[in-house]
Amino acid sequence: MHAIFALATAAGVKTSLKGMATSSVPQLAEKSRAQKAEIEAPVKKRLGRPKNSSADNAATLLRIALDLFSEQNYSTVTVKDIAKAAGVNASLVHYYFASKEDLFLKVVEAAANEAFATFEAIRSNTVTPRDVISLWIENHILQFCLMQKLIKISLDYATIHDRSERIDHAIRKFYDIEKEVLGNALRQGIAEGSFRSCDVNATITFISTFLDGALIRSVMFRDNFNQSAAITNLRDVMLQYLEAK
Repeated sequence: MHAIFALATAAGVKTSLKGMATSSVPQLAEKSRAQKAEIEAPVKKRLGRPKNSSADNAATLLRIALDLFSEQNYSTVTVKDIAKAAGVNASLVHYYFASKEDLFLKVVEAAANEAFATFEAIRSNTVTPRDVISLWIENHILQFCLMQKLIKISLDYATIHDRSERIDHAIRKFYDIEKEVLGNALRQGIAEGSFRSCDVNATITFISTFLDGALIRSVMFRDNFNQSAAITNLRDVMLQYLEAK
């Protein structure tokens, strides 16, 4: 893995996206525009069983809860806070979710599922392991707002004393799926001869840790960090490192 760090140092932090032939960010940006706008836009829809379906109401509550949990923290946000932000009473929140813990669990699951759904929609047109690696990394640009909220609430939750095994499992599941996606692509690429031989688990850990670090850094330095350039740099360095010699 020292070779990766050497490449990263040589590449430097880019300030704009490269026009690589393998790059699909520009082409995919339009596809994800509606989803990204939906994530970033404040939820203004009021709830109520007479006008909206149960699924719509629950989904809206999940979005509002995700916003509040990521803006504040798990310990301080209450069901009443979420109800107030949604313009309903707390009893309606309890109608859909048994408890605050249950609501938080569903928030984590919904955010992770949304991120994976976008990736799978994009991946349906890919044919090579190189494409899969590239698109997984690029998805953290396309879904950046959602990913940032997901890691923030996960980190915040990790600091509380009385943690739930169900929520811990939901958070770990995201990384388990990431490991499977990247691992399958790396092993296939090595077997086909398009990737150099490498330590698959160490490479997965490097990619995953870098992406988490970019998300955390974007929270710490909101106005002084170009996350798109950093993540694109990771993609370029990794593809260069993996290229068979």
